[in-house]
Amino acid sequence: MARKLTNRLNDLTGSQWLYWTDTIYLTNYPPDVTHSLRKEHGAMKPPEVMADIIRFFTKSGELVLDPFAGVGGTLLGAALAGRQALGYELNPRWLDIYRQIKREFRVVGERFVRVAPENPGEGLPITGEMLAGDCLELMTTLSADSIDAIITDPPYGCQHGVSGFAEETNFNMFNGGEGQDFANAPDFETFMTLMHRFGQQAYRVLKGGRYLVLMVGDRYRHGEYIPLGFMVAVEMRRVGFKLKGIKVWSNRATVRPLKPYAVKSCFVPNITHQHIIILRK
Repeated sequence: MARKLTNRLNDLTGSQWLYWTDTIYLTNYPPDVTHSLRKEHGAMKPPEVMADIIRFFTKSGELVLDPFAGVGGTLLGAALAGRQALGYELNPRWLDIYRQIKREFRVVGERFVRVAPENPGEGLPITGEMLAGDCLELMTTLSADSIDAIITDPPYGCQHGVSGFAEETNFNMFNGGEGQDFANAPDFETFMTLMHRFGQQAYRVLKGGRYLVLMVGDRYRHGEYIPLGFMVAVEMRRVGFKLKGIKVWSNRATVRPLKPYAVKSCFVPNITHQHIIILRK
């Protein structure tokens, strides 16, 4: 009789496990009911995608850390997956939005519903906690080997994605002299230095044998393709993590329309994917 294998990582069946090992990961999650609040951020991920990732790298009830929590996509994914979650966020505006979502929505099955005045107790509350502050400082308060998984979507560095927002959301800690705002690093070298420091803390707090999962998009600047996902993976290997794989993810329901970059002149890519970088301690 064949010996039954114990699943030490997650609660998935064998077929569910096999499906998620495909390196091409296409999803079709439309905006959910919390999207009207979260869309102010501009770079948020569908909670359903984050729930998929969380379900593979954790068991029910385990603790997920998102050091770059934004408007809380990972924490909301953890709520859908039945996991505990802790997030850190530098920008107080994004923290306010997440706390509003916690007040106004609950989990029913595998979706969010707005709390109805006539039935405020329907579903389960969103319990993930988000703290305000610099993740490089806040992570030092965690005990070593205390986190089951770190799953996060770090800012891509080099002044990524703050232009065009309302004045109160245009938050740049570099301008303030603190030097910890990854999204507004003045150059990719500074960004990678910050990512190295993040990786050192991530390695310290993560339990042995567990996973750091990073969602990173490549960039195109000054006429050159920047393989930022690969660069971040290399930096995490320098910290001590083992690179276990990379999934190429694209959400077809929200992908940007193709733009005619340099048509009939030269090749300029429409970057419609992101990398899910899987690293293990």
